Amino acid sequence: MVTINELSEEQFKGLLDEYFAPAEKRSKMTDEEVKELAKRLNEKINVPIINETGEEKILIKIVIKIDRFLYDNLPNEFYDLVRSMDNGIDDDEAKRLIKRLSKLANNHIDIPYIPESVEYVAIRLIIVVIINAARKQWDMQKARQNALSMNIPTSKNASDQELEDMIS
Repeated sequence: MVTINELSEEQFKGLLDEYFAPAEKRSKMTDEEVKELAKRLNEKINVPIINETGEEKILIKIVIKIDRFLYDNLPNEFYDLVRSMDNGIDDDEAKRLIKRLSKLANNHIDIPYIPESVEYVAIRLIIVVIINAARKQWDMQKARQNALSMNIPTSKNASDQELEDMIS
């Protein structure tokens, strides 16, 4: 593994390009991951007054919105742990990140076309899936499957313990 001083000019430029990426490239999830996560989200929440097809489109947009938030608030090197079974974070670090990112996201993301309690569930579910996928011996598939059995707090003022309990 190279250190900062050993980065080639091309590697450093790639790092800067990633950091200053335009909005349409500020995402780490694949199209398939976005669709699958929207599907899991659809099993947990209901968008009022919208037919199922419209609801699926809205949920995809919500997943993308939260993915961009995470891109902006997590180092990409951390976000890349989602694709590694061998490297990853431990349970305590996962709990710490869930608490911090959930609260930060709740303050920065507003989805006005869904009720607040549904917004909290959407934000927390997506964050927990991604943080779980970054844990050692976890991957995106295992994290998505775990999402179905998660108990997600619906209150803006969820306690730290309630947020930690989302990590199984």
